[in-house]
Amino acid sequence: MNPFIPCNRYVLIERGVQNKRQSLIELPEGAFPDETHERVIITGVSSGTRPPISPGNQAVVLSHMIEEVEFEGEKLNLILENHILGIFEKEV
Repeated sequence: MNPFIPCNRYVLIERGVQNKRQSLIELPEGAFPDETHERVIITGVSSGTRPPISPGNQAVVLSHMIEEVEFEGEKLNLILENHILGIFEKEV
């Protein structure tokens, strides 16, 4: 568990989640660096954040709105709640 707790409607996320769909065409990494949206895992939420945004969920966010914070040698990725476009439902 991460000891960092986000505040002020910020959500702590983990980047680099691979899409479950496999493409028929394999492109070199970085071929399209200007992706507008990104799939992430939510790892922490501020106290004012409402469901369905909760730790463990996967979400689609605006890539350019992710804030990378480096503090005491640790990198944290944060995004405001209103830049989360949607949540993927957990498969049963």
